[in-house]
Amino acid sequence: MAIPIQPKDQRGYFMLPQAPEGAGYYVYGNKGGVPGTGHLAQYAHPNMLSFIFQIEREWQTMCDRKFGIGNISIDGGEPYDKHKTHQLGIEMDCRPVRKDYVTGQGARCNYREKVYDQEATIKLIGLFLNHPWTRIVFFNDEVVQKALGPARVKTVINHDDHFHVELKPRFAL
Repeated sequence: MAIPIQPKDQRGYFMLPQAPEGAGYYVYGNKGGVPGTGHLAQYAHPNMLSFIFQIEREWQTMCDRKFGIGNISIDGGEPYDKHKTHQLGIEMDCRPVRKDYVTGQGARCNYREKVYDQEATIKLIGLFLNHPWTRIVFFNDEVVQKALGPARVKTVINHDDHFHVELKPRFAL
């Protein structure tokens, strides 16, 4: 039996490539609070993968820093402990951009910290919002909300250290 080049779940969703050379993103996260299990929560609908790669390429033309991608969906759409979302493979969590270029698990920051780059985060979230497939973004920085439109960037509890991007449901078909 051949080993799959890119892991795929029973829905036909692929795991986000974890460390592609020259990528404009890095991966982080975990499944169930267990370190080193982030990849198990990064299965994406094929349209979400296309979306990520488009944003990532646009981001690379604007900035030499990588953005962090966390939870997307668990293999098979299994529910998360605390999430009612992230089951369709069309939602993902991303970290705000940092000023210091730190990436990986240790790159967590919230919008109140000095290392947070608000201007760059506005540009990154703007790329997501300018894509016609984006339904909504959740992020609690009120300056970002005002800059990009409070109807498209909403406040949700526990979204100070990451933003949540959701595609329109028709892209999960």
